[in-house]
Amino acid sequence: MSTSTPTFWITRVAAAGLSAYGLHRLARWWGARERRAVGYLNGNAFEIIVVGVDGKPVEIETARALRRMQEAAARDGVRIKVVSGFRTMAEQQHLYGCYVHCSCNNCNLAARPGYSAHQSGRALDLNARDPAVGAWLRAHAGAYGFINTIPSEPWHWEYWP
Repeated sequence: MSTSTPTFWITRVAAAGLSAYGLHRLARWWGARERRAVGYLNGNAFEIIVVGVDGKPVEIETARALRRMQEAAARDGVRIKVVSGFRTMAEQQHLYGCYVHCSCNNCNLAARPGYSAHQSGRALDLNARDPAVGAWLRAHAGAYGFINTIPSEPWHWEYWP
């Protein structure tokens, strides 16, 4: 068994007698670690590094800016969370199929695979439907490099420093 798989490490932790809390911490670490991914911009593939934020993959520079923004919002009593982050080609193909065939995901609009801003690593869907979060983002997100690029989708924010 490869030492780079979560199964290997979970088995080791369990064998060492650590609690479920230890397993939970290990799973959080596994999801938050840096890892390579293939991003897309205008149909062209490129390599990016993603990390986990709120359990979702986020491109590393976008994640750094987001964390600064989350900390500032928290000081104002607002909790910003990632609802959707970086998307793989397979994920975007699935969502696009849902949109085209109106067969899942509430038929939500989705860009063609390779052309979604989520695949560039720059786009995040945030919990902006929460009135406090939405108001805070509208007032402060620009100072952290985030722009609401789709006005009809108040949850969709892109990082463009």
